[in-house]
Amino acid sequence: MNEVETMENKNPGEWRLFGQPIGDNGEWLYIVGRQRDMGQPLHSGNIEYRGKYTNKEEAEELKHKLLRGEVE
Repeated sequence: MNEVETMENKNPGEWRLFGQPIGDNGEWLYIVGRQRDMGQPLHSGNIEYRGKYTNKEEAEELKHKLLRGEVE
């Protein structure tokens, strides 16, 4: 079974932001992701990411586009 078929059989979560603190200066970077299978624990192997680590505003913009179906 390939990844696409596997995702179709699971219940993915909503797109959201995941943040990562960078250094000691209080700066954060964000990436958009969703839990692949809500029936399984949240861990790095159960998250589907989109885009790249960026500032919060750009990540929020991508999240809203994903939620509206404007990008895949």
